[in-house]
Amino acid sequence: MHILIATARPVELSDFADALAKGTGAQLHFADSWANALATVKAMPPAFVVLDQGMESGEPLELARQLVLVNAAVNTAVVSPLSREAFHEASEGLGILAPVPVQPTVADGEALARVFRRFM
Repeated sequence: MHILIATARPVELSDFADALAKGTGAQLHFADSWANALATVKAMPPAFVVLDQGMESGEPLELARQLVLVNAAVNTAVVSPLSREAFHEASEGLGILAPVPVQPTVADGEALARVFRRFM
């Protein structure tokens, strides 16, 4: 099983990503652009995708909408500055499993791993 992290800042997310990998036992793959992320989802669909901010093609919630059109079966988490309530409202109907803070920590990676394990 693998998890795709679409981000332009893999070094900044490394502690979070390491905790996520450790907590799920999954292999991590990184995509540095939206085009690469879509190509990966089409060629080798991951079990989970984490969409980060700062991608050239749009904000994470918009990219999640596009991802649903490519493969609605992929479970998704999205980096977002929104409060939980505002995030829930903005992401309703997209099937996003969880929001991730803009500056995710090891604890955030562990928490997301617990969410992902429920869907493994």
